[in-house]
Amino acid sequence: MSKDPQDSSKTASGVKEKEPGKKVEEKKPKKADVAKRSNPFIEVAQFLREVGIEHHKITWPDRNQIVRETWSVLVLVASITVVVLFFDWVLAQGIFNPLEHFARIYGAGR
Repeated sequence: MSKDPQDSSKTASGVKEKEPGKKVEEKKPKKADVAKRSNPFIEVAQFLREVGIEHHKITWPDRNQIVRETWSVLVLVASITVVVLFFDWVLAQGIFNPLEHFARIYGAGR
């Protein structure tokens, strides 16, 4: 068997590729297979069994870890609040108060 260099439908391994314009037939599942997979009661029961299995794998932290992490969250939230408050005060004193003073001097809002 000789290889034709003009035959572009074959790959290097000699396997023939799909010719353009031809439709590839899709394999459709049989109705019996679809009916087995689409039963909602079986699927819900399987889901609940898997949830039970995963629930048994849960490990909860001990009380000391919960208290420690709660305090760290509270301290972090408080420190971020103080930083935002500081930036707000700096912007008010450095930008908005001079603008308000300038507006009062030159009669804006009369």
